Amino acid sequence: MAIQFLQLLPMLFMLGCSTAIATGPFEGLAAPGFQAPTMDGGNFRLEQTQGKPTVLVFWASWCGPCRKEAPEVARIAHSYGAAINVVGVNAGETLSVARRAAAEMGVTWPVVMDSDGKIQSQYKVTGIPLVLVLDKDGLVRHRNNGVPTDIHRLLDGLS
Repeated sequence: MAIQFLQLLPMLFMLGCSTAIATGPFEGLAAPGFQAPTMDGGNFRLEQTQGKPTVLVFWASWCGPCRKEAPEVARIAHSYGAAINVVGVNAGETLSVARRAAAEMGVTWPVVMDSDGKIQSQYKVTGIPLVLVLDKDGLVRHRNNGVPTDIHRLLDGLS
């Protein structure tokens, strides 16, 4: 029995010293990485946002609360400027519908197209708007439907 324990000891030590952080779309976890086309024809990878806090907003044209919160997201994007990333994820619409809605809503930040719903599935989106705030290392620090009332305090603490 002592020999079995000694054989397991190196493996137990390695597991205990692991610095890997679990991945998932919930608070305290590393946000799942994704790559997708943007509304303006580019290509987006979530890893590009590391180094500064990120506000990730899932939205759609038909979502009344999304339209209502767009001006607040615009104010956040404007007040923090280049100190943070703001990224929209359009939830399953065509490019033409998303472009028209973004223009109507005053969306000036990058919008990722999730036409097939893979990102929504990965992030376990059950309702929109869904807002996640990631820290500079990509850890989820906030997840809720809608912009949090204390978003400035949260972002100031992460900046």
